[in-house]
Amino acid sequence: MNDAGNLQNLNDIVMPDAVPWWPLAPGWYVLAAVVAVVLAVLFIRWQQNRRRNRYRMQALHELSLIRQDGSTEALQALPALLKRTALAAWPRAEVAALSGAAWHHFLDESAAMDGFCSGAGATLDWLAYTMSAESEPAVPDREQVLDAAELWLKQHVSSPGSN
Repeated sequence: MNDAGNLQNLNDIVMPDAVPWWPLAPGWYVLAAVVAVVLAVLFIRWQQNRRRNRYRMQALHELSLIRQDGSTEALQALPALLKRTALAAWPRAEVAALSGAAWHHFLDESAAMDGFCSGAGATLDWLAYTMSAESEPAVPDREQVLDAAELWLKQHVSSPGSN
């Protein structure tokens, strides 16, 4: 009596094995390749940007040393620091001959600011051309010129293709 409808003849339900994670489906390999390419491009752009702005970081470091020193002699290096930074970011023919009001206008225009034409430029000129060992030790508007220089170093936009 082998009755097919007898409940004694039933077996437990057998569950299939879990789907393995490996080997991956081809779509995962494509996704991994796309992610790798995107990461490589982002890394290359980050490196290029870092290399392109290295002169700016060095100038900001020198400015912080001038600010920490606090002496008038250290402050005399500020005009040369700004000129060297501009020469690193723009073609020599464009900035080397600038001085006075034209230099102040260039600094303000390249950083979309109004710090040098409105007062800090006079102090910058005083530091570059007038100040000597016999001149008065207190620099007029010291913090104003340091703040304007820091703002310019952080915000200036160099001409394309000059670096």
